[in-house]
Amino acid sequence: MLKKPTAGLLCAAALLGTPVLSHAFGISDRTGDFLTSFGGSHSSSDLDVTTATVIYDSDTDLFSLSATMNGAVGSTASGLYIWGVNRGAGIPNFVPEGIDGVRFDMVVILSPNGTGQVQGVGDLPAGSVTISGDTITAVVSGSLLASTGFSKLDYTWNLWPLDSAVGGFAAISDFAPDDANFTTTPGKVVPEPPALVLILAGLALATGSARRQTVRRLR
Repeated sequence: MLKKPTAGLLCAAALLGTPVLSHAFGISDRTGDFLTSFGGSHSSSDLDVTTATVIYDSDTDLFSLSATMNGAVGSTASGLYIWGVNRGAGIPNFVPEGIDGVRFDMVVILSPNGTGQVQGVGDLPAGSVTISGDTITAVVSGSLLASTGFSKLDYTWNLWPLDSAVGGFAAISDFAPDDANFTTTPGKVVPEPPALVLILAGLALATGSARRQTVRRLR
C-alpha cells in the first residue's frame, strides 16, 4: 500500500520552498473527497484520485507520472489531469482559494485521449501517455522539466484532475495530496519499446527544431 507522507512536514516544506528529504513512494488519497467548490458531477469518479506516484530515473533522465483514479479514465470526456511540479521556484498559486501548501512552477497536462503537454514547452511525443482502466501514466523527459533550483530527484508534485467543461477554480475536482506536495521517488523508468522509440524520435525532432532556431538567430 502507498504511504502518505506526514501532512505537516509536506506543508512546511512547501511553504518554505525547500525539498522534503524523505522520498516516499507516492501518496494515497481518500476516495470521494471532491472539493466542495467543484462545479462538475460527483459521479465523475475518474476525476477522484486514489493514488499518485512520480518516479525519476537519473540514468535515463526520465520521469514516470502515474495516477490511479476511482473510476475508468475517460469516463468524463472533458476531464484533464494536471500535474503541478515545484522544480525550485514554486509558488502557492491557490492561496486565494484557501490552498497554500500546493506549490508549482510548471504543469504537465494529460488528457484521457492519450495526449499530453508540458505547458509553455510543448506537446509530449506520441506514446508518452498510456491509459489502462483507472490508471493514467506519462513518461516525461527531464529535458522538458529543467530545474529552477532543485535537483530533479528533489522535485515535488501535486495532481489535480479537473472538468474542462467547468470554468475557473470550480473545474478542479480534487487535490492529491489535499494541501501539500509529495516527493519524487528514485527508480527505473522503462517505457514499452514502441513508446520509447516514439518518445526518443519526438525528442530528437524537438531538439533539432530548437537548434535550427538558435542558428537562425545567430546568423
